[in-house]
Amino acid sequence: MDNYTILYLIRHSLQLKDLGNILTEEDSQIKNEKIILTCEGEKKAEELSKSEELQGISELWSSTYVRAISTAKYIAQNNNIKINIDQRLNERKLRKFR
Repeated sequence: MDNYTILYLIRHSLQLKDLGNILTEEDSQIKNEKIILTCEGEKKAEELSKSEELQGISELWSSTYVRAISTAKYIAQNNNIKINIDQRLNERKLRKFR
């Protein structure tokens, strides 16, 4: 069998919505990074971590976002591996073009 790498890209689970605040200012980026998962999001993340495809993985990477790390923690626990956290995986702010 040839050596190959399988890469899974997983979006964070259900996040807590901050209905009173629309994140538009530069300072809001810090607040955006700290948004947590809902209770349902935690349950779904744990369920996802038990899927057959995510068993036996050797590396796990996450952005610095709390909700992404919270999703990844279950996968890490099930595979007895650490989460590699890399800021380069964070969201990007794109300019609006007219």
